[in-house]
Amino acid sequence: MRKNFVKRTSALALAAFMAASAAGCSSGGGSQTAAAPDTTAQAAASGEEAKADGDKGETERSEEPVTIRLVHYMGEQAKRDALDAMLAAFNEAHPEIHVDVEVVASSSYIATYKNYIAAGEAPDIMFGKPQTMQEFVDGGYFMDLKDEACMTNVLPMLVDECTVNGGVYGFPIDAQVKATFYNKKMFDEAGVEVPKTKDDFFKVCDTFMDKGIYPMIHPYNFIHGVFHELDSFFTSMAAGTGNENVWMDSQNGVKDLSGNIKSLAYFCMEAMEMFSKFASYKDAGDTAVDQTQGIQNFAAGQRPMYMNGGWLMGDVIAAAPDGDFGMFPTPWSDDPEQNKLWIGIDDVFIVSQQTEHKDEVMTLLNFFAGEECSKTWMGTAKLMTSNITVPTDDADAFIKEIKTYIDNDMIVSKSLVPDYTSEYSTAFRTKLQEFVTLDDSQRDVTKLLKDIDDEIGSIRQ
Repeated sequence: MRKNFVKRTSALALAAFMAASAAGCSSGGGSQTAAAPDTTAQAAASGEEAKADGDKGETERSEEPVTIRLVHYMGEQAKRDALDAMLAAFNEAHPEIHVDVEVVASSSYIATYKNYIAAGEAPDIMFGKPQTMQEFVDGGYFMDLKDEACMTNVLPMLVDECTVNGGVYGFPIDAQVKATFYNKKMFDEAGVEVPKTKDDFFKVCDTFMDKGIYPMIHPYNFIHGVFHELDSFFTSMAAGTGNENVWMDSQNGVKDLSGNIKSLAYFCMEAMEMFSKFASYKDAGDTAVDQTQGIQNFAAGQRPMYMNGGWLMGDVIAAAPDGDFGMFPTPWSDDPEQNKLWIGIDDVFIVSQQTEHKDEVMTLLNFFAGEECSKTWMGTAKLMTSNITVPTDDADAFIKEIKTYIDNDMIVSKSLVPDYTSEYSTAFRTKLQEFVTLDDSQRDVTKLLKDIDDEIGSIRQ
């Protein structure tokens, strides 16, 4: 694939050189013909005039903006609005750089990137999570940003999650959370409090069911939404039980999820049984709900809880500006001290190693890393900035709540529990999606784990 890019670049360079050579010959011949009848003085004046015109043209050409291409898969409108605002500020400060933005589907962005790279058309900047895209790193397609200025003030645990083989292959703009988001008004009306334990959590769910209200938003038509529901507690559970490498060990063939290793098998069974119980609080319509519809339903107060990432709250608040929403770590243990808040990366800018405009790309990322853009991102996207030097005093109460968990060290870093990568990740999430759409009587956790093992094994071969 890299050879294709080199060949394409060489061909373009050769074509440009031939065109420039042809233009130079034509211009030279014309000048000579026009200069023949001139006196020496006239020729000199004509030459000075031509030089001035040439200098003017060169200046005009140098003021032409350099265009860099940014491809992302942000589906939430609040994020897109924040990015637009940041780019508007950047364009005002740097009119010499134009940013061409392209949006791709989050469900197929990896395949899209592969196609772009194979065609020698890699975007200058992409979105993604480096640890789940290791094949791109190993292939030399992503740039190491370890020593770049934009990384200077990034929360260290986020840098860790962008690190692969000692290199840092992404600039994260925010500190993301996965948790249970809830409607405070609905909780008050039902007479329930924020649950601190697993047992209390399901008691809250049952209370709402008794009142004829399904307790959770289930975006089961969105493959990543299904995974976020699981991961809202799984990362904390894996880190708290010493099973941090569960997905990587599975991917690398070290340990099967359904193997004979009792501690791992027990952990996986317990985690997936809890995940299966989430699915028992669904109705038939949930299999048609995607992320956008889920956000609208949550904002409208149709259901009280949504287990997902903080990225949804910008759109929720935009749709329900008078709503009162809170957040708590999805409890997996009956020991409240074990139930910690998931902190990790979400919106990460990755730079193509193939870019021909590194200086302009880094100018953009350094601008995004500054205080102005950090505040814009917090105020519009409703997400905490990754820049640890930017205060949150003027941020929404929701963001301040996240900071409280960080300050009290009631957090767990997502980097401790790396996910399946690339096609392994897609296969795993597909199995989860198939599982939750089954009727209660058909969901068999033992079979699910065996099916995942078989699918992962077939890819590994």
